[in-house]
Amino acid sequence: MDESRPIKVSFSFYAADVTALADRVSQLQKAGVKVRSATVLRALVHLTPASEMFAQAVRLAGAQALQGAAGEKGSVTDHPTVDLPKDDIRKLDGVVSQLARSRIMATRAFVVRAILRAAPEGKALAPAVEKFLGDFPNKPRGLSKLRLVRKAHG
Repeated sequence: MDESRPIKVSFSFYAADVTALADRVSQLQKAGVKVRSATVLRALVHLTPASEMFAQAVRLAGAQALQGAAGEKGSVTDHPTVDLPKDDIRKLDGVVSQLARSRIMATRAFVVRAILRAAPEGKALAPAVEKFLGDFPNKPRGLSKLRLVRKAHG
């Protein structure tokens, strides 16, 4: 398998996560950044240092423990899927391992939910996401993808 090729990863999201993601997308779009929800998740995973991921996951676990809940309230409402570079997956897995050594049972999805909920508002996040898009542009989809294929073979 090509080492540089991204891997599709899905995350279980609860209603609060779906709302947080929709809010960030809307805020970023209002700030003039053209993004989709998968782009926001890719950017947050890539841009957030492992130490910050760990800290946000510990905060979320602590908040849940204080509420007396073993986990999230309600049921999973969405499963967003994103293409992540192997280095970003390794970073997430490293954070999950570090959490386990601290006796906090977590998954990649838990870490992503933690950093999403702690992410800055769209206006503050916009410059970092714009830089991310410059470094890692979205793949063409739909009509633009078809045009590129025609142009390459035309």
